[in-house]
Amino acid sequence: MQHSLVRDLQWVIANPPIIQGQQDNRNWTSANDWAQAHKDFKRQLDELNENPQPLVNLLAEQRDYRLGHRFETLLSYWFKHNGRHEILAQNLQVQDHNRTIGEFDFIVKDRLTHNIQHWEVACKFYIDINDTSQAEHWVGPMLKDRLDIKYHSMRSRQSKLSAHPAAKTQLKRLNMSIDEHICLIKGRLFHPLRSSSKVYPSVISSSHQRGQWARVDDFLEYFQAEKIQWQLLDKNQWMAAQTYMPDQRYFTTVDIVQYFLDRPKNSPLCLAGFLSDTPTKQEKTRVFLVAKDWAKNLNFTDNTAIHLN
Repeated sequence: MQHSLVRDLQWVIANPPIIQGQQDNRNWTSANDWAQAHKDFKRQLDELNENPQPLVNLLAEQRDYRLGHRFETLLSYWFKHNGRHEILAQNLQVQDHNRTIGEFDFIVKDRLTHNIQHWEVACKFYIDINDTSQAEHWVGPMLKDRLDIKYHSMRSRQSKLSAHPAAKTQLKRLNMSIDEHICLIKGRLFHPLRSSSKVYPSVISSSHQRGQWARVDDFLEYFQAEKIQWQLLDKNQWMAAQTYMPDQRYFTTVDIVQYFLDRPKNSPLCLAGFLSDTPTKQEKTRVFLVAKDWAKNLNFTDNTAIHLN
């Protein structure tokens, strides 16, 4: 896939969910489900690659530029064009006496099973700190998000919205009755640079997509001898693997470290690495580069931690 939006749509469909399986009467779907979905949608993806204008137009209509909304927009395209699903409602807010109780991400009819499904979806990128086995140690790059909290919110609050009296009233008025609850978190988990650990919290699937992260000194030591060209990624480039473009700006390992250190704010940088001496055009590694003191004072013992093992 050559067009960036088509690659992102392909990633939204084919990428294995971070959490999979049946839990608490919630279907978190499986990698096999999405592998089949990708196979079934291959013809449409090929057509879009020849003429991506429908996707270009759809994304151009976005007014919310957050990555999660981009993910939802691409997922909605798949729902509308895969032949199996029909979107009955999207981002449907539930009000109770002028107070917003919550929002249904998607209410979808599955034409195969005839079930009405409530989908709660998220696109997340988490970095592991200290202990891969603890869900509370997987945090977002800006330290405002955490895997255990998001999982608990989706399982215990968001996916149970239809049980609220105000939601029941609204669904009845719309002549809808939820048969099935589906939770979906796709994204990537970033492991410490030199780690080969395969120990994860029990809720995390072993088939999740991986990346690496490193502090400045370790990054420089590890990659300096390799012939890697680094591409700076903005948030809209975090999903699909990047391809090498001759007109794109690339950095050596030394240069990207200097760029990182020269910025007024040392917030984490997401990087795609390309091997300069190989003919392949697809990125070989995805790395978050972080400051020496990043997350050093993060408290994992506070009472918001939700232990999932």
